Amino acid sequence: MEITIGIFLFIMGAVMLIKPKTMWRIAESWKLKTFAEPTELYIILIRIAGSILVIGGIFAILQM
Repeated sequence: MEITIGIFLFIMGAVMLIKPKTMWRIAESWKLKTFAEPTELYIILIRIAGSILVIGGIFAILQM
């Protein structure tokens, strides 16, 4: 069970690190009526959260 959670966390974190705008489109863009882009602060915060998820995923995988 831990390895499944770890893999999920790792994949989500990697997507957040590599494609933060995609995560913005999934999570936030539907809330806006106009076409807009995420702010630099949002991208930085998404990448920080992604790195935390990658580290957590690695720890969960190694917990076996």
